[in-house]
Amino acid sequence: MMNIRALLSICFASLIACQPTGNRSEDEVEQEQKYCFLRTEGTQQQDTSYIQLIVRDETASGVYNVIPHEKDARTGTVLGKFVDETFDLVWTFTQEGMQDTLRVAFTLRDGKLLRKALAVDTLTGRQVTLDSSSFSEAYEPIDCVFTNE
Repeated sequence: MMNIRALLSICFASLIACQPTGNRSEDEVEQEQKYCFLRTEGTQQQDTSYIQLIVRDETASGVYNVIPHEKDARTGTVLGKFVDETFDLVWTFTQEGMQDTLRVAFTLRDGKLLRKALAVDTLTGRQVTLDSSSFSEAYEPIDCVFTNE
């Protein structure tokens, strides 16, 4: 059984590993916006989702990990656009040792991050994000842990 502290340690370690290396100028750092959010759910808040995003101009990238209790986690990276407070991203993740992709959409609203609900494509059996889906899954803001490299 993984507790929240261990889970957050794993998330933060993956964040540090995914940070770009090299020196960046002050202008580059100032033009970036950084966002980090956490969602816990389940009867004992044992299911955890964490997203860290860096926005530069209209491009968003980062890490997105969904770690349900006693189920297979999906951990990976996101890349896409940030326009009008909405993130339209492709999530490249690993689950059960296999790599896959899924479009995910989030919006910033009242200090929180909301994700569009996922649906299942009846023809393929795969999860998808429909344009008609509502932003209904709330993530709470948390402090980001970044390196300056």
